[in-house]
Amino acid sequence: MANPFRFGQVVSGDLFCNRESEIRQITRDLTGGQSIVLYSQRRYGKTSLLQAVSKKIKPGKILYGNADFFACNSSEKVLQAVSRAAAKAIIDDLKSIEKFVKWAAQIFTRTRFSIRYEPNGAGSFGISPEFSSQATSIDNLSDLFSGLNSYLKKSKKRAVIVLDEFQQIIRVNSNLEAEFRTIIQQQDRIAFAFLGSRTQLLKDMFINEKRPFYHAAKIMELGPIEMEALSQFIKTRFKKIAVSISDELALKIAIRVKGHPDYAQRLCSHILDGLEAKTVSEEFVEQGVSRMLSSLTPAFAGIFEELPLRESQVMTIVAEHGPMKTFSTKMLQPYDMGTPSLHKALSNLIKKDLIRKGKDKEYYVADNFLHEWIRMVSK
Repeated sequence: MANPFRFGQVVSGDLFCNRESEIRQITRDLTGGQSIVLYSQRRYGKTSLLQAVSKKIKPGKILYGNADFFACNSSEKVLQAVSRAAAKAIIDDLKSIEKFVKWAAQIFTRTRFSIRYEPNGAGSFGISPEFSSQATSIDNLSDLFSGLNSYLKKSKKRAVIVLDEFQQIIRVNSNLEAEFRTIIQQQDRIAFAFLGSRTQLLKDMFINEKRPFYHAAKIMELGPIEMEALSQFIKTRFKKIAVSISDELALKIAIRVKGHPDYAQRLCSHILDGLEAKTVSEEFVEQGVSRMLSSLTPAFAGIFEELPLRESQVMTIVAEHGPMKTFSTKMLQPYDMGTPSLHKALSNLIKKDLIRKGKDKEYYVADNFLHEWIRMVSK
């Protein structure tokens, strides 16, 4: 029996849940030339959402490319990611690698592209960029975007370029932020989607008036999926394999994961791991939660163990007593913690996106299953 749930990866088609209003809004913005910033917790489906948007963009009129900076740890890696995004956008438009290489020689002055063979069983061909060793990173970056923009002008088209985990450029090189801003504002035929899961870092890049990207794009937060839509998705996926689940229990799962799409699919997958009937019961849901927390232990333990002592203590306090507006002396006493240490740890945890402060001024653990895991191991 094939498992109808997928997690930890980009999903599309029937595996992609709802987001219809977000798809319409983002498609309108990007095709109209409006750049956006899209942030959320990790695994909220930003990349899957933009992939869905890409299918709504009219082929032949608007090109689409995606550069993922998540694993980029050098300026060279950033350049490679941008070059692949620009090249793929043009190749998809021309429908020919050979034609692209000819075009590239005309529109890129510092970057050279060559065709390479990729032996991957069936075999395929790809492109390999080579950057000018005499030029600076900003010159090479400018060449890539200017070259793409030049192609768009000559072909009378526009483009959408997604820059995923954009805040990563700050870690790579502190100068890249200003360099990107200088270059991007010159590209009149390209709309950009800046994505990121380090919400505090990414938001500050665009709302801090001292930063180069201040007010440079429309800011959007990707929130949880509406509960009714998610519960219906859960029912539909179970039905794919002739497993029934009541409306009430499907809604309870949606509420338990707080509208988190990846956690919904992850939990349902773990429910199926131990399902011995054709109907999901509350008992199977709780067993699924236990298996899910066990499977997440290596990741959660890694996060927790890397925290300084005071930060791990504050995480424990918030998990055990939160959401909370204030920290009583009784809570801090077992850790021999004073107010200055508390405030410093809270500030650092908020910057790391591990703790959030809600609109009601209450502190809570950002990841609700990390919250459950801390409570579980702290007993």
